[in-house]
Amino acid sequence: MFIWDTQVLPVVDPLCSIRAYFYHSTIAWIHHSLILQAIERYCKIRRLKLLQTRTRQLCFILLQWLFDFTFVLPVFLTGNMKKLTIDNFCFVSLNTIPLVFYLAGISFLLSDIILSVIYKLLVRYVREVSLRVNGNYRLKMQRDLTMVHRIVLINVQLVVVGFPVLIFIILTAIRTDLLPNNTARILIMIMNSPLSVMLLILFWITPSLRRCLIDNWNQLKQLLGINKNRVQPLFSNHRY
Repeated sequence: MFIWDTQVLPVVDPLCSIRAYFYHSTIAWIHHSLILQAIERYCKIRRLKLLQTRTRQLCFILLQWLFDFTFVLPVFLTGNMKKLTIDNFCFVSLNTIPLVFYLAGISFLLSDIILSVIYKLLVRYVREVSLRVNGNYRLKMQRDLTMVHRIVLINVQLVVVGFPVLIFIILTAIRTDLLPNNTARILIMIMNSPLSVMLLILFWITPSLRRCLIDNWNQLKQLLGINKNRVQPLFSNHRY
């Protein structure tokens, strides 16, 4: 994951557990931020004032960050984040399977459950009130519901890609000699690769974002075209 993790050190690296701690906290932060986005859309559709002001939104974001960087602390403080024996890689110790499932459950399973509940509640609410509201508000609710649906799909995609890592952890818990060396690093790279692909998916499934980028690109081309088409003087006005 980092260049320091590729070095075979004769002594224990004191920063290894810190890097593993920030890695697990960041993964949880990414998934739980999707929950905040879904809650914001839920409050917007239901016309709740929970996240109406910027101050409340900032407070919820800070609480989410505090939670994501706190629930990993028990694993970090008990010394269960170290370099793997089968790979020169800083990660949670695979010898303590309950701690592995503890981190995976809060980072992945919790986000899946909450997002699924929010989406089902929104679908039920939109179906109930769609016949009692005007056309403009109905379209607005449909757009917000579509956004929540996309958030759920993105989170599911990230979780599905993480299944190879779960299989690797189970195999390692059974026998450490079943997999070759440096397998963990490759699987972690596979699990993190969708984070960059996710930007392309958002660009493709979000028409407003795509339209905004296209408009900016057209304005940039027009600006460059104006600069190129300027009339140049036939004679230089510089005096020597």
